[in-house]
Amino acid sequence: MAVSKGRTILIALLVLFLIPLTAAERERDRGPSDRDRPERERPQPDQPPEDCLQFNCEPIPSDITQDNVNQLTAAWHIDMPDIADGAPIFVSNIDTDLGERDLLILGTMGGRAIAVDAQRGSIVWITRRPEGPRWTTASPAIDPDREYVYAYGLDGYVHRYSIHDGTEAEGDGWPELVTRKPDVEKCSSSLAVVTTNDGKTYLYATIAAYPDPGDEGDYQGHVVGIDLSNGEQTVFNALCSNKPNHFDASGKESTDCTARQAGIWARAGVVYDNVTDRLFVTTGNGTFDATDGGFNWGTCVLALHPDLSTDGGTPIDSYTPSEYQLINDNDWDLSSTTVAILPVQSAAGRLAVQSGKDGKLRLLNLSNLSGQGGPRHLGGELQVALLDTGTHTRPSTWLSPEGTAWIFVTTYRSTIAFTLNLNTPDGVPQLEQQWKRDGGGSSPIVDHNVLFRARDNHLEALDPESGDVLWSNDTIGKIHWQSPIVVNDSIYLSNHENGLMAFRLPRN
Repeated sequence: MAVSKGRTILIALLVLFLIPLTAAERERDRGPSDRDRPERERPQPDQPPEDCLQFNCEPIPSDITQDNVNQLTAAWHIDMPDIADGAPIFVSNIDTDLGERDLLILGTMGGRAIAVDAQRGSIVWITRRPEGPRWTTASPAIDPDREYVYAYGLDGYVHRYSIHDGTEAEGDGWPELVTRKPDVEKCSSSLAVVTTNDGKTYLYATIAAYPDPGDEGDYQGHVVGIDLSNGEQTVFNALCSNKPNHFDASGKESTDCTARQAGIWARAGVVYDNVTDRLFVTTGNGTFDATDGGFNWGTCVLALHPDLSTDGGTPIDSYTPSEYQLINDNDWDLSSTTVAILPVQSAAGRLAVQSGKDGKLRLLNLSNLSGQGGPRHLGGELQVALLDTGTHTRPSTWLSPEGTAWIFVTTYRSTIAFTLNLNTPDGVPQLEQQWKRDGGGSSPIVDHNVLFRARDNHLEALDPESGDVLWSNDTIGKIHWQSPIVVNDSIYLSNHENGLMAFRLPRN
C-alpha cells in the first residue's frame, strides 16, 4: 500500500519523539532555569474557588447537581504518551505560550508531568523524564502562588517545574532528594502542599516500596517535609525514627537502620488537620517496638508536628491496633489508606476513620489517638466497623444538608456508605452502615451532593443518601488507582490505557 509523503514525515516525527533521550540530550533540552527566564507577573496568592491544586483537595460545589447530572456527555478524549495512575489536578487562568489556559496537570508512571488544556483536551506542555528506574503512582501538587508544579521523577528527587511551560526550576535546593534508594523505594502517594496555622507552607512526599522485591527489599517508609520558603527539608523515618536522615543502601542492608518495611503508600500520603495543627501519616507492615521504648512504628497512625520535629524520635501521638502482629503476618497493610477527617464537631474529639487491607473501618479521635493521652500504647479506637473486604482507596466524607456526617468507602468489591451517630446512649459516637452498592473501584468523591466513583469501564454518579445511580458511562476503559475530579461543569478522569477524558454539561 502506498504511503503519502506527509504520512511518512508524521511517522518519522512520532518515532523521534518516542526514542529515549540520552543523559546529554536531556541536559541539552532541559531549558533555562527560572532565574534565566524573564520575570512573569505573579498572580495573587488567593486560590480561585474552582482550582484543585492537589489530590484530595477541598471539594468546591460545581455546576453539576442531582437535577442535571444525567445531561453529562463526553466532551473529549485524548491519548497521552504515558499512563497517569492517579487523579488530575486543576488550575485556572494560567499564562502559557499558547495564551491563557485552564490546565489539568497529571503525573505519569514514567516520571513526567503533563499539562493539558482542560477546555480543548490538547497537551500544552510535557516535562522530560528524569533518569531513574521503575515507576511512580504519585500525583503532582501545585504551590499556593500557582507558579510551580512539583512532581516525583523516578530518580529519587522531587522536581520543581514552571506552571507556565514545564521548564525545570533548579536551585535553592531543587530538585529535592526524597530517597537514596530509588531502585527499591518509590513515591507511591500523591504529593501534598500544606499551609499550616503559623503561615508556613510545606511540600510533603512519602516513601514506600515497589512490589518486587516488596517486603524482602531494603526499604524504610518515611516522610520528607520541604519548607517551600527556603528549600530546607526534614525527614521522619517510620523505622529508626530517632534518626532524622536519609538512609543509604549497602548491599542488602541499610547502613543506618537494620529494620525494614513500614511503607507509607496511601493515595493521600499525609493529612493535615488545622484544628489540631497536626500532620497524620499511616504506616504499613513493619517492626513495632514503641511499647518497649523503641523507635520502630510499623502498622501505626502517627500524629506529627507539621515541621516533622519530634521528641528525640517520638511523635506527638500514635494509634496502633492491638492485633498489629496479626496484621503484619497476613500482609494486611494499614497504610493502604490513611485517615479521613469527619466534617462534624463532636464532644468526643476530632473524629476520623482509618481503614486498611484487613477489611475494618476504625473510628479514631485525632485529638487523642491512643485514648491514653500520648504515643507508645496499643488500641484506643472508638469503634471498629466491618467492611466486606480491604481497600486501597481514599474514603470520602460528606456533610449532608441536614447536618449528618457521611463516610463512603470503596473496597475491592463495593462502595459502602456509613453515617456517624453522635447521639448514642453512652455518648460514644458510632458508625452505622446505610447502604452498599456492588463494584469496587476508585477513591469516591462527593461534590454538590453527588457521589462519583470510577471502576473498570464505568464512571457513575450516585445519590449519596440512597446509593441509587443517577448517571453512568461505560466507555472509560480500565481503572487502577485513577480517580475523577469535578470542576465547574466537567468531570475529568484518566484511565490505565494512556487515556484522559472529560465529561461535560451542555453549553450554549
